[in-house]
Amino acid sequence: MTSSSYPNGVGYIDGDYCAKEDMRLPVADLGFLLSDMTYDALHVRNGRVFRLEDHLDRWERSIAARRYTTLPDRDDVRKILVECVRRAQLRDAMVYIIATRGEAIDGLKDLRHCQNGFMAWAVPYYGVIPDDRMDDGVDIMISSVQRIPPESVDPTVKNFGRLDFSKALMEAYDKGCDHAVLLDQDGYVTEGRGWNIFALHGGTLVSPEGGVLEGVTRRTVIELCRHGNIKAELGKLRAADLRNADEVFMTSTAGGIMPVRKVDDSVIGTGSRGPVTTRLSDMYWALHDDPDHSTPVDY
Repeated sequence: MTSSSYPNGVGYIDGDYCAKEDMRLPVADLGFLLSDMTYDALHVRNGRVFRLEDHLDRWERSIAARRYTTLPDRDDVRKILVECVRRAQLRDAMVYIIATRGEAIDGLKDLRHCQNGFMAWAVPYYGVIPDDRMDDGVDIMISSVQRIPPESVDPTVKNFGRLDFSKALMEAYDKGCDHAVLLDQDGYVTEGRGWNIFALHGGTLVSPEGGVLEGVTRRTVIELCRHGNIKAELGKLRAADLRNADEVFMTSTAGGIMPVRKVDDSVIGTGSRGPVTTRLSDMYWALHDDPDHSTPVDY
């Protein structure tokens, strides 16, 4: 199998591998009807899966929180996601593993009696922001839309229930921005759709401590700061803290460390990627060749 055979990637569903575009989810699956699902997203760089076991740790916590019981075990999930990459012959890829509640056996929709669904796919790598914005950064806005409270939907369990983000993004588009960050009910910064955020103030990096996904990239940045003698912490940020920061960047498996040029109408720093952002980004991508942090794909 060559990459030209599957230009859009390879998927796995219902026990079989197929072209990613041929995957289908039953319309009666409660993952679709109720957004009763969870997932994880990993990436491959230069033929190595980054922090594979850390992602699988989070995956297992998520499926336990959802109380899914009829899914492939950890070893099988690992084999399936790697096989998707191998069959697609992708050296740089985004990989998704997804669990759904599954179809109900009758109109009562008793969640306890569903056969949980599992699927995975590997597609060519992409980032949250375009490559040509990785130097100057992107413009984001602080949305008026309140983030769904964690007491209602636990943000540490990855999910696609993102109507708050969808509403915020439409607001951002109307104001000429491509991205939006949401505040919680107390006015503290949380996250954007698919990314965490960091702000640099007086030599200290701060990322929101609660109400957010505990991102693997966010965790990697904190660890790199410890090794690189950069002060970093999880704490609370107000909207003004973002607007007045020396540097701001987003973090995600899809894109790594991504600079922010403007927050609302406030230019951040010099209006281009700052020195701390640059240093951390270089350290982050160098870590991908470290065998302690990446797993080779046997093509």
